[in-house]
Amino acid sequence: MTKIGDSSPPKIGEGSSSGAAERVMANSSVVELPLLTRTNYHEWSLVMQVSLEALEQWDAVEAVSKDRGKDRRALATIIRAVPREMKAGLAVKKSAKEAWDVVKKMHAGDDRVKATSVQRLMKQFENMAFRDGENVGDFAMRINGLVASLRELGEEMEDSRVVKKVLRVVPKRLKQVAVAIEMLADIDTMEIEELVGRLQVAEDADAEDQAASSAEHAGQLLLTEEQWEARRRQRRGKEHAHGGVGEKGGGHDDDDDDGSSTSSGRGKKRYRGKCFDCGVRGHMARDCPKKKKERALLVDVDDEPTLL
Repeated sequence: MTKIGDSSPPKIGEGSSSGAAERVMANSSVVELPLLTRTNYHEWSLVMQVSLEALEQWDAVEAVSKDRGKDRRALATIIRAVPREMKAGLAVKKSAKEAWDVVKKMHAGDDRVKATSVQRLMKQFENMAFRDGENVGDFAMRINGLVASLRELGEEMEDSRVVKKVLRVVPKRLKQVAVAIEMLADIDTMEIEELVGRLQVAEDADAEDQAASSAEHAGQLLLTEEQWEARRRQRRGKEHAHGGVGEKGGGHDDDDDDGSSTSSGRGKKRYRGKCFDCGVRGHMARDCPKKKKERALLVDVDDEPTLL
């Protein structure tokens, strides 16, 4: 960065105009000038305009100044903020305005290139959306930078257009807030800074609610684990007290059920284990219907007369 005003300015000459110039330079605070590069023209031009305004030289850039001294000082300021290879070419220009326009044309291009740049940036603007986990402040910085580039190229980007764009793409957690703002506020006159402030307040409140909800949910999960552990201890105690199945001739499956019986209406108990003979649950081997059927068939065969 090149500093202007941090050292005593050279004497320009005698007379009222030179005296005024010396007073301006002496009374101005230190002004840091950005150095122009191949990729930062838009930012450079914005900061340079502010710097020239602070030095009371911007009017000489907007239009050719009749004040020769002011025009030369504005040209000198521009030359200090460009790379070494551009200084000689700008120093021979007739006015500060001409030098400024040359720099602008070199980096912004002619009307055709300018139109292409506007189309590209407008497409980025229309497709712009919140990234995963991006907060309102970071998104506002991105969209404001894009809007500044469009305005520098001459595109009219009113705040109301930017406000409506932001309200359309807010993340799901802020949708209700966006709807409320659209219904209750005048978004046609709202500035983007005001909208960002409102959304940030809602975002902070939502983050606090989520933190409180997470803490409460964690407590509930801990309580559930304790309850399940108590139930498991109680169940193991009951199984130990029953000591398994006490009936003879039956069997049980060690994989799933413990072979105990359950009540199934009218005071009767139903066996829950597997039969050793057929493998079907719900009865013991001695009560197996398949075995009974086989015995019945055997009896029928024995009762038939023997054929000679």
